[in-house]
Amino acid sequence: LRSIRWFAVILAAVLIAASTAGCGAREGGSTVATPTPRAGEGEPRAYRLGFSALPAVLTDAAQAEAFELGAKHGDVLLLQRPVAWSEFAAGGTPSTKTRKQTASERDRAQALGLRLFIALDPFDPADRGRLAAPPAGMEAKDLGDPTLRSALVAQAKYVAVNYRPAFLAIGVEVNGTYERNPAQYAKFVEAYQEAYAAAKSSSPSTLVFPTFEYEQLLGVVPWEAPHPPRWELLRDFADRSDLFAIATYPSFTYSVARKVPPDYYRQVREQTKLPVAFASAGYASAAGRDGVNSSTADEQRRYLQRLLGDADTLASPLVVWFLRQDANYLAAPPFDLFQSIGLVDREGKPKEAWATWEQATKRPYDASTPPREPTPEPAR
Repeated sequence: LRSIRWFAVILAAVLIAASTAGCGAREGGSTVATPTPRAGEGEPRAYRLGFSALPAVLTDAAQAEAFELGAKHGDVLLLQRPVAWSEFAAGGTPSTKTRKQTASERDRAQALGLRLFIALDPFDPADRGRLAAPPAGMEAKDLGDPTLRSALVAQAKYVAVNYRPAFLAIGVEVNGTYERNPAQYAKFVEAYQEAYAAAKSSSPSTLVFPTFEYEQLLGVVPWEAPHPPRWELLRDFADRSDLFAIATYPSFTYSVARKVPPDYYRQVREQTKLPVAFASAGYASAAGRDGVNSSTADEQRRYLQRLLGDADTLASPLVVWFLRQDANYLAAPPFDLFQSIGLVDREGKPKEAWATWEQATKRPYDASTPPREPTPEPAR
């Protein structure tokens, strides 16, 4: 499973490519897209539903379509961003390209009635113990460096001011940084405090938080040494986090959805009073290489039903499924371990879980919806 590391390397490049694709096609208020009406059916839900903006193919047209599909089949769209160190360091100004991209994405989302979730990631997804692409000569630095820290803080403020996102993650899967480089993590916690304050003062309604990789937090990732849950890390952000947000991909740990423990997500209520958000979730719909899982489309559906049920029980504010559609660039090793996470296959055919998702999107959104009683687990 060392291929997971290489997947992270290439995925980082994919995220950057996808985040810039299509941004020049529509600038300012030139978009003519309109919101998609959706009749409410069923009981209300407290959570907003959405996907990441990663398209099925890496083209400008597909990236533009991700916004339309996000609005048609959800309420929120996740945009993932690396830190633009050179642009936002002390005294720096965002480039013309960055400003155009911001205007395009912001105005397009507004026209479609989409809320935005922006995840600002300072770390290298291939090795979260180090910063991603720092300026030349600063490769060995950490966020204790004033120049790098100021860039993170300035970009967090820029995003808050110019996007006014509903959700803003400052730091992605930060427990991975703790596992790889505790000293780097400690400096991040300090920088995060400043970035959180800058973002909240600029956009008080934006929910700001870091995200945690849940399976790694629990110590159940099969290719890493097991360890007790790192719940103590939550305390590092307790006074400067609006949500406890997790990324979760349990099909890498549990061969079938039925083996995921009944209290897998609900146990979080014993550790924090913060609302629990699913910042990125996914479950394979086909068996994986090297015995990673033995999943099926039916098991993916089971997991999604379970996920949404737990979101109701927790009155979660956010549920993001990582990929709406299986991506063509995830077909060959090492990408293939993620190739079946989408709810729609590469040919555009809905999988079993798609009907479950569509049913959930039709439920009216109401943030005041109270937690539900847990649904009894079916007999095993």
